[in-house]
Amino acid sequence: MNAPKSQISQSFFRRISVVVVASLVLLAVVQCFWGWRMYRNQVEDFERRVESATYKSIYKAFRMDAIPGLVAAEQIKINLDEFAFYFEPNLLELDALQPYAAEVLDLTASSRVMMHRGDAAAIRNPMVTLIEIDDDAMFGLRLTIEVPHRAFFGQMWGLLASSVVIVLLLSVVLIYLIRTMFRQRTIEQMRRDFTHNITHELKTPISVAVAATDAMRNFSADADIERRSRYLEIVEAQLSQLTAMVERILTVSVEGRQAKLSIEQVALREAFEQIVEGVQIGGDEDATLSIDCDEQLLVTADPHHLKSVVMTLIDNALKYGGRPIAITLAATKVDSTTEIRVADNGCGIAREHLPHLFEKFYRVPSGDVQRPRGYGLGLYYARQVIEAHGGQISAESRTGHGTTIIIKLPDNEQ
Repeated sequence: MNAPKSQISQSFFRRISVVVVASLVLLAVVQCFWGWRMYRNQVEDFERRVESATYKSIYKAFRMDAIPGLVAAEQIKINLDEFAFYFEPNLLELDALQPYAAEVLDLTASSRVMMHRGDAAAIRNPMVTLIEIDDDAMFGLRLTIEVPHRAFFGQMWGLLASSVVIVLLLSVVLIYLIRTMFRQRTIEQMRRDFTHNITHELKTPISVAVAATDAMRNFSADADIERRSRYLEIVEAQLSQLTAMVERILTVSVEGRQAKLSIEQVALREAFEQIVEGVQIGGDEDATLSIDCDEQLLVTADPHHLKSVVMTLIDNALKYGGRPIAITLAATKVDSTTEIRVADNGCGIAREHLPHLFEKFYRVPSGDVQRPRGYGLGLYYARQVIEAHGGQISAESRTGHGTTIIIKLPDNEQ
């Protein structure tokens, strides 16, 4: 049995994420290993140069009076000052001159120090080399020299910095690509959900209106005027719902253009009562709508768009409200703005979803809970209209404590 397409997609993107992260880690490890190898090569080259300078200096300073095979080792002249006379120029020639200390050891007496030049304990980052002076391994020179780590890193910093920049750039590019892929996946999913849900949303009122029309055709409308009026009200309500849906879709489809508003003084109490009356015609017996608004309160707005926004908010509350549904429409004057609140007693919204609530096509994930269909345009439409009025819209909610949508409209006619 094949897995669902959504599960395959999620699994695919999860594997892509793992591959990207593993690639970044591997790239960082390779760069670190490469940098470490560069450093080790510098140190090993330094060791070779120091060793070369040491051997040349020993040959000149310590074995000058010795004739191999003819003169015994006991007669070899050992003088560290003379060794330094040759050693330091040799280091300078090989670009390896650093602070050092030299000690002559008696290898036949447990490496006893016979003489020394310099303080080996004061050398920082020491590299210690032991070289036999004579062929009979009776005397040895222990050289302690400072390894110039800072100089090595100074020579490498350009390559290291460019490597770090390359790794960071590749990381940013890969992260951007994977985010883009996830974003495209989300947009594609929202597009499919939108097409499916809007088809359902448009089909329902059309089906109800057609059914009411067929009912009137199948009986004598003149014989039952009351029944005819009820069916006509149903048809009118469904057509109004269709009009509101189309209006919202058209509004968001011209995104970026200035909405055309017919601004006038709107009596909020009267507008709320008209909206509540329209909702009650819909016949939701479980819904209780209350109004808390002064009869004299006026707001400067486009009456059609403002009513459509409030109706959209009520429609959401009806879909996601508790049982029985309780919705409150409230409006007050706050300084130079009019504040409208639409509150419900629904299941509420988790805090992490609130910043995205008014985004285009965004719907709060419901998990395994069966939720009513929607197409993610209602609150986005509301935001577009309110912002066209120069106002603000926001939401307050907690899981299990209902949701309150807050609209703030300025008093001017801008």
